[in-house]
Amino acid sequence: MDNKNEILFAVREAKRSLGEGADFRVADALDILEGIAPFLDKDAVVKMKCRHCDSYASASFPLSHDFFVVDNSEHCHARDVSIKNLAALKLAGCKEFSRQEQEKMAALGNAIMEEELRPAFVERKLYDRCKFASYSVAFRLQSSPGSVCIEFGHKTDAGFACCDIQIYIVNRLDPGFGAENSQKIAAALKNGPTMLVKASRQTRRQLDIDYLLEWIAKKRKMDIVYL
Repeated sequence: MDNKNEILFAVREAKRSLGEGADFRVADALDILEGIAPFLDKDAVVKMKCRHCDSYASASFPLSHDFFVVDNSEHCHARDVSIKNLAALKLAGCKEFSRQEQEKMAALGNAIMEEELRPAFVERKLYDRCKFASYSVAFRLQSSPGSVCIEFGHKTDAGFACCDIQIYIVNRLDPGFGAENSQKIAAALKNGPTMLVKASRQTRRQLDIDYLLEWIAKKRKMDIVYL
């Protein structure tokens, strides 16, 4: 079957099976689906639905406990299968879609940012080596399935300029941090959500931040991994 029209063909088959005696509300619903179906190919379903789901990952580790091998195909953790191996109908009809974990992780990241980081950096400055100037520290929270990232930087006329320090809070292991770091993360995740710190030693010394991060991790009952 042509993947682009997979959902359209399924809707038309349903209409033929129900015939003229279908309840008018069902008939109206099928008419709506038939009108929308040509725009619902697999790529559209993945973009609109899968990539916003808690179970989505842009890549995966296909071999258990081997973090040197990465499958760069999009992956569904709920089904533990590559999304490329799932039909458009299967994806569109999936009832396991959820954003609950992302919302929980975003709330945790926001709490850390507002309750611990922002008060601690009220009087500290961040040095921008490119502009040879110091700025008040600002933060930005980025959320994605499986993790949230707190970016350090400063405000600009254009919006926000990132520096070379990010704090990730992760509740599962996905590729992107390198094989050796992934081994450390996998061990830490056995105890629950984990804090990952991506920053140069120079920046950490400049901000004198290590003791603060250790305190936050202890308060939030998380292990901490320096990348």
